[in-house]
Amino acid sequence: MKKIERILGIIVLLLENDRVSTAQLADRFAVTKRTIFRDIETIELAGFPIVSYPGRMGGFSLMDSFKLRTYTYSGEEKQAIIHALAVKEGLFGIYDQQNTIKEKMELLQQSTSADTTISHQFSFDSPTMHRPEIEQQTKSKINQINVALKNHQKIQIDYVDNNGDQTKRLIHPYEVMLMNGSWYIYSFCEKREAFRYFKITRIRQLNIQETTFIVADRPKKNTIETSGSVIQLRFRKEDLGKLYDYYTESEIQVKADHIDVKLYANQQKTILPFLLMFGNGVQVIEPAELRALHQQEIVKLTQTYNESI
Repeated sequence: MKKIERILGIIVLLLENDRVSTAQLADRFAVTKRTIFRDIETIELAGFPIVSYPGRMGGFSLMDSFKLRTYTYSGEEKQAIIHALAVKEGLFGIYDQQNTIKEKMELLQQSTSADTTISHQFSFDSPTMHRPEIEQQTKSKINQINVALKNHQKIQIDYVDNNGDQTKRLIHPYEVMLMNGSWYIYSFCEKREAFRYFKITRIRQLNIQETTFIVADRPKKNTIETSGSVIQLRFRKEDLGKLYDYYTESEIQVKADHIDVKLYANQQKTILPFLLMFGNGVQVIEPAELRALHQQEIVKLTQTYNESI
């Protein structure tokens, strides 16, 4: 064990116990008592108020006003914090002092639990819909955005919108969110003078500005689509597994030779790329306008290949 790890472990034990003897510390970390005395001196020099007790029942403790009592966090609560940090690490990657915090919490958990094994119940191989290379780039951007979020700094971004138009935006970042398999930043856009969602993969450049902004009351985010027209789709029977990735049980009707999906939504334009994923395995039953749009997209796709020949 490295010296810094041992010192951190001693601090945790002092925080969690009323008094710890030199012999207990030496035995716990498999070092001599002389080494423990040197470690205690190092901890004192770092500013921790150590109280020494001489005699057979002596030892070391921290001043009561400085102590973190055991009842502050239960074992389950510490484990929950470790899990939360693991989730954050898996989603965002490591940034700032996060890994140090996680190590401290694990040491704190081990020092007060008979079972010193920290179980990790969550892991992330590929938490979003993106390829690993894109995911890594996105995490890097999120780490930069988090710095601006903490300091309320403006961000200059080069952004590509749905129509392929490239614009420069000066935004006030408020929240990073995972929605529909992609990362977004919810921000106030100075260009539009309104709050907007910006898909992080479409941010091609970002620069944190020195200027800060005053946090304002933001409108309630509308992440759930309001009811619109009835959309009915017909899929092949073998696509049932895929459909459960996108639709609820109540929206799916399994028939003898096909599957019908019926939902209320206002997404006729945004649903078209999704429909094209299924090739000839999906039909639009209603509304008629969406059916026509779907047919037009298929015609355009055919023309693209005809023109290339």
